[in-house]
Amino acid sequence: MIETQVIEAIGADDTGLRATLAWVEDRYVQYIDWVAGTQTFRLMESVEGTADDFWPPSPVLQTLSVENRSQQRQVALMMGMAGKNHWSVSIENDPQERKLTFDVACRIAEASSKLGTQYRTSSAITLLGEDHGVEVTVAGRRCQVMLESTGGRGESDVIRHRNGIIRIIPTKELSTFPDTICWKYSLFG
Repeated sequence: MIETQVIEAIGADDTGLRATLAWVEDRYVQYIDWVAGTQTFRLMESVEGTADDFWPPSPVLQTLSVENRSQQRQVALMMGMAGKNHWSVSIENDPQERKLTFDVACRIAEASSKLGTQYRTSSAITLLGEDHGVEVTVAGRRCQVMLESTGGRGESDVIRHRNGIIRIIPTKELSTFPDTICWKYSLFG
């Protein structure tokens, strides 16, 4: 098993974002940093649950593979499960845009109000227009977390923040189970 992998979205001026995916206990934890040359500032980290959580705060990610693509592009592919629920996540970098895009899917066996992704930050957070994004300021740099369309379902997912926790909440209404629910968001540095 690979203990740690890094995906970077660092621009030509040596600034941007770094996602460090580190194995902690029974899953991969996401540490997101803003990088300026040789300096690194923690922007946020995923809020994880325990092995006993049927609905952890963030997707449980237990396998990881990183593919290198052309022009400094990479994609991390991750999967995991908790209870009867299965997650898959991809993280794709775009160094030119200083962007990391997270595409998440969960195959769920029953409804839950706890489904989503959570990050913890000690930086200042500002909500951006109608619950579709937040701005996090670290070391004088404004970075954004913005929701992206998951295509065609006509619903908007939401971002909430409270007490240093950013929560990305999918809003798709499900009527039959099992079913798959998806959400997508990007970080801009």
